[in-house]
Amino acid sequence: MKRNCFALTLLLLLLFSLTASPAFADGETETLEYYVSDAAGLLTQSQQQNLEIAARGVSERFGCGIYVITINDFREFGFNNVDACAEAFYNHYQLGLGSERNGSLLLLSMKDRDYALKAHGNIAHTAFTDYGSRRLAETFLDNFRQNDWYGGFSDYIANAGEFLGRAEAGNPVDVPQQGSRGMDPLVKIVLIVGVPLLIAFLCCTGMKRKMKPVKKAGTAEDYLVPGGIHLDVKQDIFVNRSVQRTVIPKTRSDGGGGGGGTTINSGGFSGHSGKF
Repeated sequence: MKRNCFALTLLLLLLFSLTASPAFADGETETLEYYVSDAAGLLTQSQQQNLEIAARGVSERFGCGIYVITINDFREFGFNNVDACAEAFYNHYQLGLGSERNGSLLLLSMKDRDYALKAHGNIAHTAFTDYGSRRLAETFLDNFRQNDWYGGFSDYIANAGEFLGRAEAGNPVDVPQQGSRGMDPLVKIVLIVGVPLLIAFLCCTGMKRKMKPVKKAGTAEDYLVPGGIHLDVKQDIFVNRSVQRTVIPKTRSDGGGGGGGTTINSGGFSGHSGKF
């Protein structure tokens, strides 16, 4: 009975707090006490309680809040895109832990099946890099496309904890770590520089052994075959050759993370958005 009353109170509070005003006034803030807010009604009471316990455990373990908010349509709150809505929710409800308000918010807007994944604070930016944010999204998008909301949120919370753990250990999920597979930097230098030099040395050595020793001639006339071309005028003329080289700038493709790291906007948020 106590658990049912708690769940009912939680649902009423969330529905009121998330739908009471269509837009947020400048500087207006409220406090959202829960990590999982299901105003769209995607979860059962027991599912929401389980997710709340899991999110709270990860959040308190790493000092970085892991939040879930579901709404029917971000346009109802006066926003033109789901990114702006997610960032406004984060600020309006004062989400995040510590002085930097570290946290990660997964916002679902159900009308057009939009999602936004936003991180705030140094701990979150380190754990959820640009590349890592998209990798994290892959863990729950497959569930959402099958309308498995509980499974998707469970994967998000669990994998967010794994990403935070890796960042805490100094090995965040990012492009360099994924590409090098943990290879020692000295080994990479040897492979990149030493191996090509060794191959070039062996090739040059082999070519040198096949060459016949010759005596260096002093003039161009010494290189003529006897009885060959007759030179009326014998002069050695050296002509300079001018070579122009144009540097072609290298371009970097933005096909899924680039050179790694985290891109933070002017509002202090990183992350991305998309459809599910």
